[in-house]
Amino acid sequence: MSVSAQVLVVSPDAAVLQAVQDCAQALGHSAFLAAGLAQARRLLTRVNVDLICVDSVLPQGDVETLLRECHGERPGAVFIAPPSAKLIPAALPACYSPRRDGLVAKPLRIPELEREVTRLLSSAPGRRDADLLRAGPVALDPASHQLLFERGGAVALTPTEFRLMRYLMERPGRFVSPQELLEQAWGYPKDTGGAEVVRAHVSNVRRKLRAAKLDPQVLRNIPYQGYAIGVDAANGTPPHRKRGAGYSR
Repeated sequence: MSVSAQVLVVSPDAAVLQAVQDCAQALGHSAFLAAGLAQARRLLTRVNVDLICVDSVLPQGDVETLLRECHGERPGAVFIAPPSAKLIPAALPACYSPRRDGLVAKPLRIPELEREVTRLLSSAPGRRDADLLRAGPVALDPASHQLLFERGGAVALTPTEFRLMRYLMERPGRFVSPQELLEQAWGYPKDTGGAEVVRAHVSNVRRKLRAAKLDPQVLRNIPYQGYAIGVDAANGTPPHRKRGAGYSR
């Protein structure tokens, strides 16, 4: 199961934004779009990105500032530039590094863009693979707060949804009551909250799964037992027990 990366795309050109978004999604990654640097900076306050694709028409100094504002180690960047940039490297921002960054010329050629995105993401997301929490056909990525699927596809979760899914996936095959989720996953005081709170967040997660054309029943519910991840849809049995295999993080 590959790790879905998070790609920030910054360009005032709608065609560039669409092309890079289509490329990222075709490779199984999430794309966040910004038409300008101010919007990109706002996105960086709430999203940890693995790669930035940036249009060279933006002011060089502002691009360098944007890259410095990324959380933790500065991610690689794909610079989208005129063909002349390959002949005149000085036309690129001073922060451009051929070893760490990529360069794709306009007009964009999708195969070239896919090669650069794949090359730059080949190491960073891979470092997170050991941290995935797995249950059946689904994995939870703590770094990006995404659900990942063996057959491809990813779903971004809110912090509350993430805590719900993490609690269930740390207990694969076990049904957890709404009250336990309220108290243990979300920290509600004992005997406060209600089952409708849990139902609402479960419904939101399933809605996201359906929108991504993924199976919403990976998150199972049996009345009077609760919710579970990694159980057989037919009889509520944990599938890994049938196969004699275990789960690993």
